[in-house]
Amino acid sequence: MSLLLALGENLETPFRVLDEFDVFLDAQARKLAISILIHVAKKMEHRQFIFITPQDLSSLTPDPKLKIHKLSPPTRYQTAGAPSQQTLDFSQEDRS
Repeated sequence: MSLLLALGENLETPFRVLDEFDVFLDAQARKLAISILIHVAKKMEHRQFIFITPQDLSSLTPDPKLKIHKLSPPTRYQTAGAPSQQTLDFSQEDRS
């Protein structure tokens, strides 16, 4: 996390995106990392930060400088006897 923040100090991009930065962190390290990232993001008002995570963020409270967007899980259609995820048909039938 320190390396990413240090590298970001030298970048002149208007926004920074971290995708799934916390998936391999334990609960305590994750809480600390998120706290540091939010603190840095709030200090750098001339930048926009986007943090993407599949983890729960219910412990965070939104404020005027912090917006949390939660996506709904995808709808999975299941037919009788079929797996719950869609698959492509790669059967070797004649398609001429």
